[in-house]
Amino acid sequence: MRLPKGTGAASDPQAAATDHTGNRAAWLPPNGSRVLLVTESGPLHDEIGRVAAAASVGLMVFPTVEEARGEWDAAAAVMVGIDVASDFRRRRGPTLLVGFSAEREQLWRQASLSSADRVAVLPEASEWLAEFLSQLRDPAAEGFILGVVGGCGGAGASTLAVLLAACAATAGVRTLLVDGDEWGGGLDIAVTAEEPAGLRWPDLLAASGTINPDQLAASLPVVAGFSLLSWGGYGASSGTDFGPGATGAQVLRAARRGYELAVVDLGRNRNALSSLGKHCDQLLTVVPAQLRPSAASARLLNDLPSLPTALVVRAPLREGLDVQLIADSVGCAVLGIMPVLRAAAAATERGQLADLAKSRKVRRLADRVLVSLRSVPG
Repeated sequence: MRLPKGTGAASDPQAAATDHTGNRAAWLPPNGSRVLLVTESGPLHDEIGRVAAAASVGLMVFPTVEEARGEWDAAAAVMVGIDVASDFRRRRGPTLLVGFSAEREQLWRQASLSSADRVAVLPEASEWLAEFLSQLRDPAAEGFILGVVGGCGGAGASTLAVLLAACAATAGVRTLLVDGDEWGGGLDIAVTAEEPAGLRWPDLLAASGTINPDQLAASLPVVAGFSLLSWGGYGASSGTDFGPGATGAQVLRAARRGYELAVVDLGRNRNALSSLGKHCDQLLTVVPAQLRPSAASARLLNDLPSLPTALVVRAPLREGLDVQLIADSVGCAVLGIMPVLRAAAAATERGQLADLAKSRKVRRLADRVLVSLRSVPG
């Protein structure tokens, strides 16, 4: 997908999120899969480098097969340029011969004489090669997508989504906050007093094709240390479609590759809940500590995708209610208590909601949520 050039730039992580033992949180992705390119050709190196970036895989480059010997078997895939092609040693993983269209006949002739099992003729095969390389990635190396939904209207899901994104970014996690509620007025209003430069949903809906994760990150506005994809003041048209294969799915696929954590404020629109929600790894349902909202949340769970789901209960706890009673009434485990945030409304009006992430109680809740990802009871 070609994105309009934006002026926002994604922030680089400075530290890793840690659990109470000081270890990197288990949900954060390890180093991604790396592929090996053997070539002395500068143009081929540049073209393969662009493809590898689109696939979000690391690229190791050596000028000769002999010099690449130490990485030959460990790489997720090996690509050998036609300029250095020879009868190289067979390996367990995929081996590709790569070159440009002017070298097509030589590529196929050399492939028949070598142990290569695939040929990529560039630039025609660039899109195929990017898709092939992306499939080599270890799923554990991909980022985590957390969906946040209100069990009832006004539960505080948007507030929690913003605060989780802000806390994760403060911890040095490369974070994206996605505004999935096209009727919500735009999360950017809550986190900045000025209109940030960068792309919004309407800009992406006008494009087509695969979204490059790096291009997406470079085009989105950055506020409070995290990237933001919001509706802004545009809202959505009645024809907006987040169905399979549509822009919403493309965005979250790119987010999974380009960020360590994407927090998605799903809103309560059934379309977004089903289509955006199904691309999440886990869901958090925010419910006020009251019986009626708890009953509404129980009904909502029937409409949610079949994913690990936990509750965050918004304080204060009403008399006669306790956390376990709420969990039992909803049928879902409680992960934490969202503290009373009396300044939230005013901070939202000023575009300073993310500043509340500095609160010790908020940080405590965020830490509990973030270090519990991938292990929340369903």
